[in-house]
Amino acid sequence: MILFALLAATAFDLAPARVSARQVEHCRVDETLPLGTGTVEKLSCRGALDLEALGRRCQEGVSRDTLPAGVTAENCVDEYTRGHFLFRGETKELVIARRRDGMPVVVFKVVDGDTLSTLQHFGNAALVGVRSGGNFHFAVITTRGVLKAPYLGNAEDIHDVSVVGGRVRVWRRGRYTDLVPGPEGWLVRK
Repeated sequence: MILFALLAATAFDLAPARVSARQVEHCRVDETLPLGTGTVEKLSCRGALDLEALGRRCQEGVSRDTLPAGVTAENCVDEYTRGHFLFRGETKELVIARRRDGMPVVVFKVVDGDTLSTLQHFGNAALVGVRSGGNFHFAVITTRGVLKAPYLGNAEDIHDVSVVGGRVRVWRRGRYTDLVPGPEGWLVRK
């Protein structure tokens, strides 16, 4: 199953983020996937600005003309508190990998302006992909953390990333490389 065709640079360099409990409490769980002995949760987040900061951001948005269509200076605060839009750079989604006891292992943050393009489990791991601008960033996670991908050449040579038969298949210029998560890291099968 092909997840998507890439038209931009692709790299296995998605970096984990730190989030506070306050940020997580403003989110709701959309999807839960198995991850070996743990789980991966995809959470959607709503705006978390306080009233004072919200007023400043609305004024900045009006002066810079960056508010979404239909949002004016008069209704900016109301539309934001209803969850109709987020300001650029605010957390839109979180991907949290947890162990069996509920402790978070790794967290990925998707901010407004970026897109969570891939979240798929396979075996005891999960593939997470985020589109940021014209680039795709990937990570493979287990309950032990993020698996470090081997060097796959220039990121611009990668054309497609998919999950095939419990492996991450990376297509590059007419050939592919299968990556299999092993106990100590990646095993490469060509």
